[in-house]
Amino acid sequence: MTDTSSYGGSERREHPDHDAYFNGQFEAEPVYLEPGKTLCGKSDDKMFVATVGSGVVVSIYDDALNVGAAGYVLIPDALIDVFPHFDKADEQMLERAFQPIIDCIGHMKRQGAAKKRLWVRLMGGMSLPGDRQDRGTKNYIFAREYITRKGIPVLNEDMGGPYIRRIHFFPGSGKAVRRMLRRDSDFEEMKIYEDKFQVSLKA
Repeated sequence: MTDTSSYGGSERREHPDHDAYFNGQFEAEPVYLEPGKTLCGKSDDKMFVATVGSGVVVSIYDDALNVGAAGYVLIPDALIDVFPHFDKADEQMLERAFQPIIDCIGHMKRQGAAKKRLWVRLMGGMSLPGDRQDRGTKNYIFAREYITRKGIPVLNEDMGGPYIRRIHFFPGSGKAVRRMLRRDSDFEEMKIYEDKFQVSLKA
């Protein structure tokens, strides 16, 4: 994974359209990955782009077929509250939380990927001081344990820390580029983003 976290914040502020500015550095069309969703592809003409805080982006790749998938796991507040006693959780809520990983694996299988060739990368799980729920760690454990039960090896983890991650995943090569976002406005936007997703789960 390429780490470009040293990218200067002052330069970034000169470009109000951050998406266009970041994405313009890659010769690929951005496809945005939202919480609870999954994307799959085999071309580096497209890149999967996600901004992740306490959630976890799971990317899966088969290097023989050059096909990749990515899912965005952000477990509901109801599961955070009972963690790790999921036997007390609503079954439909639990299944919905696992769905991005289930769909990732399913998409890869439909593309002809073999389990023995698959490898996984995990990114995200931001932990902020004062977060008594420790959401980042719980999201990570939730995703990691499920993948372990499926017997798929985890090649790389980029987890934790106090910053938001912006991830660019190229499904045709398995390459990932990560940037750290540190501005106050980034955290404000991420809170709104994650809160909106939590509200959607109750709809």
